[in-house]
Amino acid sequence: MKHELIKDDNLTQLYFSYVEATNDILVPHWHNHLEIIFLAEGSMTVYINEDSFELAPSDISVVNPRDIHYTHVHGSSRYYLLQIPSVHLARICANWQLLHFREYLPHSGRGDSLNQKLTGILAEFIRLNATKERGHHLLFLIQLYRFLYLLYTEGSTLLSAETKKRTERDFTRIEESMQYVKRNYKRQISLAEMAGYLSLTPEYFCRLFKKYTGQTFGTYVSQVRLLHFYQDLIQTDESVTFLLDRHGITNYKAFMRAFKEAYGTTPHRLRKLHVNDK
Repeated sequence: MKHELIKDDNLTQLYFSYVEATNDILVPHWHNHLEIIFLAEGSMTVYINEDSFELAPSDISVVNPRDIHYTHVHGSSRYYLLQIPSVHLARICANWQLLHFREYLPHSGRGDSLNQKLTGILAEFIRLNATKERGHHLLFLIQLYRFLYLLYTEGSTLLSAETKKRTERDFTRIEESMQYVKRNYKRQISLAEMAGYLSLTPEYFCRLFKKYTGQTFGTYVSQVRLLHFYQDLIQTDESVTFLLDRHGITNYKAFMRAFKEAYGTTPHRLRKLHVNDK
């Protein structure tokens, strides 16, 4: 699993960026920050635990801290990414760790909708980030707390301590399984092996993994291999056959279907396009 380490700037302790991507897919990962995705153009699917949301332009997705998630960009898309660390979240309320923010805020023409209110603040984030006028970091923080106030008052619920405790216990098991795959993905990993490593029955582990990642264990392993293959494909000149073997990919037909679904073309064509773009 990828535990995403987010680089915050020293003044605001935030991460705000503009992203352009084409047929891009990430493997499931998590972090301790609250993550906001604002889709400016194109389309993308956001997967959070067992749920998925199809984002259209001006839609907003909210990823709660420590929720397992990943994104799949379809075609050419542009989006803004805001990641807010716990130093800011802890100022919301005393029991902020029990807060659960609404994950999907679709675009709405109503001016009083939560999406429209947050979109206005995001537009100010974009302006401040572009102009970088003197003291802009202070204005950024003002807007940030307006943003958190709206999420807190109009887009959050409070989980029970028991629910949070149970979720943390399950999350630890899923995290251990993903770390195990990260270390061993180049060889075949059976479901029985993985369940045994966690001292769980295969049936229980299957249900648990599906609940917190939205996919089967086998799909996740294949996705990890696919990402490593893709990285080597564009960063090295090794043959496709060599890379398939390096990353433990044995079912060529299934791999090709998954690669085309993720990146919109074949490995050979993608490498050629990448070389031509340099």
